Amino acid sequence: MKYLKKIAIIISITFLICFIIKTQIRLVKLRDRPEQLYSINIDCSDIHLLSIEDIAEYSKKETADKLSFDRNNDIVNSKANCVGYAQYAAALCNELFRCNNIDARAKPVVGCYYLRNINLHEVVVKILSNQQIINFIKDHDYVEIVNSSGKVEYSFDPSIYDLTYLNFHE
Repeated sequence: MKYLKKIAIIISITFLICFIIKTQIRLVKLRDRPEQLYSINIDCSDIHLLSIEDIAEYSKKETADKLSFDRNNDIVNSKANCVGYAQYAAALCNELFRCNNIDARAKPVVGCYYLRNINLHEVVVKILSNQQIINFIKDHDYVEIVNSSGKVEYSFDPSIYDLTYLNFHE
């Protein structure tokens, strides 16, 4: 019984540490991604979403279902890196905004993950020596949604969601 109690305590502490770390990780926008327009045509008759957040959540999950992570972007064949995930999810959001008459716009943006004030991308770059990998992880693409007044209403990361089922916001 003591053994099971120790295991339960270790698991609880591990989950607590992971939760604390997860709550301290945030996305910081560096710049807008020069848009490569990707368009999606869907039958909107079955999809009635009333808010920006509902559309973002739906798009995030649909993108995760549609794509699988790959170093190259090949959205037609359902493979993408973070750039492709952001392009696809933004296009899906924009199509759903159009279908549901919501005055908002989704766009792919470039940013970095921070753990408190530490840029996690810079840490990984300092550890690695392979230039090809360094170029691949020096920054990260995600989706930003702006409302009709130009204010950022919501942001989400479809590729990290697909890989971890975790949500990180700006």
